[in-house]
Amino acid sequence: MTSPESTVHGNDFASERRALGMSMICGLVLAAIGIAIGVFIGSQIILFDGFYTFLGIGLSWMAYRVSHLVASGPTSRYPFGREALTPLIIGVEAVALLATCAYATFNAVLTIVDGGAKLPASWGVGYAGAALVVPIGLWWWMRRTARTSELVAAEATQWLAGGALGLAMLVAFLFAHLIIATSWARATRYVDPSLVIAACLAFAVPPLRMVRTTFVELVEGSPPAELARPTREAVNEVAELFGLGDQHLRMSKVGRKFYVEVDFVVDDGWTVRQSDQVRHAINERLAGLPHDLWLTVEFTADRTWGA
Repeated sequence: MTSPESTVHGNDFASERRALGMSMICGLVLAAIGIAIGVFIGSQIILFDGFYTFLGIGLSWMAYRVSHLVASGPTSRYPFGREALTPLIIGVEAVALLATCAYATFNAVLTIVDGGAKLPASWGVGYAGAALVVPIGLWWWMRRTARTSELVAAEATQWLAGGALGLAMLVAFLFAHLIIATSWARATRYVDPSLVIAACLAFAVPPLRMVRTTFVELVEGSPPAELARPTREAVNEVAELFGLGDQHLRMSKVGRKFYVEVDFVVDDGWTVRQSDQVRHAINERLAGLPHDLWLTVEFTADRTWGA
């Protein structure tokens, strides 16, 4: 028997789309300002931040569309829903961000080889301040929704990384302006491209983790420990309660959907009523998990079917 019990309600999807919509609006404004200022004052790091944010807008729109599709639930063509779109879009997002970082790093290295670049003027300091405050504010606002949405969690991670870059820019620009009248003045020409390289190295870590998570989900690997542990404990508790010693548990997570399959080997005298009691007991214990639970509990007297 399969029970597609859902622990995610319509309000969660609405909150998810609201967070993604706000992210797109703020990203569009910040990206436009960053690209304009980056071109105007010739700053690679500001231009990189602007393009990185602009790329995030397109990815946010894709995530927004995926949220709509997933929320529509199973259809005749997709009887198990379209939950796999969630890790897929997160993987696409991660690869795009990694490609952007690789290209920016290459350009920054060429700039250093050519003798560096001019230190950004006060416009750069002002943008760095905005690039710190806006992303951190959005990350803080998204935290609650990110607990139940992997799409928003990926978006919040991007904004947190953007806030870290804003802080790095602000500190570096202020320090460079302090030493510009000293014997270290020549070093200021390498501040801008060095920031790009440092930012790309730091920004590469979250996308790499996202790629790993996406791969595990798409090949139906084991779920994270925070899901696997309570599930295993719940099944063991129910098995002990009903005297079921021979069990086989399989789990996987794809997007919001959490698949749990349990096979019990029972005696010939086992009844349908007992089977339903076991199903209800397991479902009750797993109902509090923050995912759409797809529970399958099977019973057999033939050990070969329970392997």
